[in-house]
Amino acid sequence: MTETGNGSAEQRLYDTVARWNVDPGYGPADMIHAACQALVDGLDSPMLRELAGASARDPSCDISELVTKSLKELGIPAPGTVPPGFAPATGGGVARRPGVDSLRLEVAPTLEDVGDGFQVQVYVNGTEMTSAAAGLGMDPYEIFVPTNHLVATAEPRTVPIARCSCGVYGCGSTDVTITRDGELVHWDWSGEAPMARGVSFPAVEYDVEVARVAADHSWETADRTAGRLVLTELDRERLRAHGLETSWVANDYCDDDVFRVALQIDRDYQVFVDTRWRGRGPEEMAREVCATLALPPSEWHATWRAIKPALTKPPKIAGRSWRPAQF
Repeated sequence: MTETGNGSAEQRLYDTVARWNVDPGYGPADMIHAACQALVDGLDSPMLRELAGASARDPSCDISELVTKSLKELGIPAPGTVPPGFAPATGGGVARRPGVDSLRLEVAPTLEDVGDGFQVQVYVNGTEMTSAAAGLGMDPYEIFVPTNHLVATAEPRTVPIARCSCGVYGCGSTDVTITRDGELVHWDWSGEAPMARGVSFPAVEYDVEVARVAADHSWETADRTAGRLVLTELDRERLRAHGLETSWVANDYCDDDVFRVALQIDRDYQVFVDTRWRGRGPEEMAREVCATLALPPSEWHATWRAIKPALTKPPKIAGRSWRPAQF
């Protein structure tokens, strides 16, 4: 977990308790040191003094009880009880977080052992967050395509921001709840949080940065450009009418001359629609793919795979040219 080192003495003590709750490497000695520092910083209460004078050899349950009582005496909320967009306040209670944080977003390649992919890295106050969180930033498609999920609105929305370093969201995960609050935008972490406190940005600066990275396609390879255009322009409602949802789009990992759209029918079937590049550019490829997907599925040249072993026949929407997928 990234150290914050910001805010009031109440905030710093709160941060330490929050870290102690989730970080197995953070022990009683760290909590006792934090209590001593809180006294130096001007906080004072009978239980805080007792915590500062405790021994690291005392039972953890005793230290935990002192921590709980110290927070209560000082009016500092327990970790997990602070409302989104708020922080522990000087003198106790909570207060609206000020917009003192900065945000920078970058698209970078993933490591080779995660495949030929990309990730959205999040920098808060100059420190990269996704590696300190679940381990790896989300794929740009998951964040920006077909819509920009980082756009802040008055209605809070929770967005995946990091996944396990293996590349799978769910194996490890970090989310942010994004809320526009007047001239501020708040992020509050959940899952594997990279820091103990939420962060708040000036809305004008936040909006500029989020729009900038969403419009920057300089990192894209040809298949990523084609994929973005397909995911943006395809008629999803037409596909849903046939029970189909898009899973992913990319070049076939076995043949770079084949661009593949993977779809799914409930949890029953995977369907693959392949189109050969034949020297075409990404814009032309995207138009061809979208035109194909606009046809009735029975007219596609597609392959299929049953997700459930009990399903041995092709999907009901299959046409005569559909074939079982070979892997």
